[in-house]
Amino acid sequence: MKSFLDKYNTVIFDMDGVITSEQNYWNCAALTVRETLGTQGKLDPAAMTENVKAIRSAVFADDRLISELKSRGVNSNWDLGYITVIIAQILGTEDSSAMLEFAESLSANILDEYDRLAAEAAEKTGKPESYYIRNGELWTAMRDCFQEWFLGDELFELQYGRKPHTPGKPGLVYGEMPIIPMDDLKLLLEELSRTKRLCVGTGRPALEMRKPLEQWGVIDRFAENGLCNYDHVMEAEAETGEHLTKPHPYMFLKALYGIDYDNGKLLRGEYEKNQIEKTLIVGDAGADILAAHEMGADFCAVLTGVQGKAARGFFEELGAEYILDSAAELL
Repeated sequence: MKSFLDKYNTVIFDMDGVITSEQNYWNCAALTVRETLGTQGKLDPAAMTENVKAIRSAVFADDRLISELKSRGVNSNWDLGYITVIIAQILGTEDSSAMLEFAESLSANILDEYDRLAAEAAEKTGKPESYYIRNGELWTAMRDCFQEWFLGDELFELQYGRKPHTPGKPGLVYGEMPIIPMDDLKLLLEELSRTKRLCVGTGRPALEMRKPLEQWGVIDRFAENGLCNYDHVMEAEAETGEHLTKPHPYMFLKALYGIDYDNGKLLRGEYEKNQIEKTLIVGDAGADILAAHEMGADFCAVLTGVQGKAARGFFEELGAEYILDSAAELL
């Protein structure tokens, strides 16, 4: 292992862009935006899936909008689609260049923007502000739409206990692959787990977090009570009324102290803080490093996210303790 790992007894991984590829999620986000804005005419899931590369290029300005929003802390791909639609409705256009310019004017921390953007969209469209707020009607409908595209009919019904609103979507989840070679991933997790407690802090829901790790035969390398996913965030947000997705540190704290640790205590700072000194966060996005440093943990950036190696300067500016080309370089 890299010598710097001797300092840590816990390693917490983000998943997408670190362990798993985000390509299918970005494709799903693009399909969700296009369906939500209703510009595709009669919905043809098969044709849209086949044409997803062109749709994604048009929706996200050749991925530049993805990169811009993620640099401002947008972590969940549900939020990626949601913010894109909000911007389109504020501007009254789907021109991705104009949307990119708008995104460049946003705060460095997207958590500061959600309520303001909801109010601005409501003012522009005449719909109630409650429709646009995060976790409101629009967000919830887009989440469900995204899940239909990602899971397909069978898995969607299994996870949610109801049939999809728009059936016939094939499910992009079936094409999941790790972002580094499979043999490298297995060796990495095997070696790290000999001496470290391995955890996950991911914006994926539980089913989508567990499915690839189980399929690839690596889930037993992680501490079962260290697998924090978006289901935990939603439960805690409902309990507290706060925005707790990254870049809030809640997710990494929950993984570190255990998914059964009391949410109120976490948010009040009632935990053994000296454990954080021995914890390393491994991530690929702005939301990850902001969350890690907010809780006081060291951060290892991997250049396998949306910007690739071009993100090195970004992470240097934010003070990443370590920067690697990929998680495989931890060995």
